[in-house]
Amino acid sequence: MVGEMKGTTSPPLVSLISATQQSLSPSSYASRPSSSLGLRPSAAVLPEVSGMAGAGAEEAVVGESFEFAFDKEAFSDKKLRVEVVGSDDAASRKRRREDDKSDEGECVDSSSIVMAAPILRVTTMHINSAILAAKSPFFFKLFSNGMKESDKGQATLRIADSEENAFMELLYFMYSGKLTPTTEPTHLVDILMAADKFEVISCIKLCGQLLTSLPMTPESAVLCLDLPYSISMAPALAVAAKKFFAERYKDFLSTKLQDELMRIPLAGILAILSRNDLGVLPEEAVYDFVLRWADSQYPNPEEKRKILSSQLLPLVPLVRSRVRTIVLD
Repeated sequence: MVGEMKGTTSPPLVSLISATQQSLSPSSYASRPSSSLGLRPSAAVLPEVSGMAGAGAEEAVVGESFEFAFDKEAFSDKKLRVEVVGSDDAASRKRRREDDKSDEGECVDSSSIVMAAPILRVTTMHINSAILAAKSPFFFKLFSNGMKESDKGQATLRIADSEENAFMELLYFMYSGKLTPTTEPTHLVDILMAADKFEVISCIKLCGQLLTSLPMTPESAVLCLDLPYSISMAPALAVAAKKFFAERYKDFLSTKLQDELMRIPLAGILAILSRNDLGVLPEEAVYDFVLRWADSQYPNPEEKRKILSSQLLPLVPLVRSRVRTIVLD
């Protein structure tokens, strides 16, 4: 979709950029509309969403589209150099929302791991700084405070290779107000994480709406439970995921479900065991189920003991009743 683009530099959108820098400040940006720029309101305002009928069937559009300007030199005033580095994919799915600070504006890194990793490839794109700043406080701060005087024509971001597709999708969203239609929850969660990292509130909300409109599966429910609660949509998605697990596995002691349940990650098992009606089930059967699940998931005895004692067994009625008896005695 994007790649290295070469050509003569067109005149920057001076008036638009100047209006952005003069009328906004980092402290007031998130709460002020961008109507003075001739743009739609900022991402902090509730987005106008259309095309939500049937996730993946149509493109959901948020606000007004500037898709015509995406990676177009004629409508751009800067270049964005995206350095893609290698990373551990599993680790990169964890939220690394530390304050991303620029090295005097020359480069912004996701984490120290990303900074130290070797560069795999570089993509250079033409960008309109006013459009990106109007959608993202992250980019507003980068363009207004974080760039060297001698290098105002280019900004550099360094991202992990596992984040690349989601970041490019997010960048496209900031221009077009829409995401590529998909029914794959993992892809939506990746975009959601990227939107949170780069502070694109309207995209966070859209991803949350699309995720809740998709049919829930055990895999997507676990993804929702693993989201950091600092993401605005995470609590609502977690509630939906817990409800899904409680309803799907209401007969979790049934022998026909055991093979499937042994593959459910810890977050899903915790959701199942947190049911309010767990006490009506045979206590010893629940206890045996928890031990069997722990045996299948944690071959390391020390790790298994820690998970059982700190997270699983306190939810088992048999254990809770015995603890209360000991305390009373």
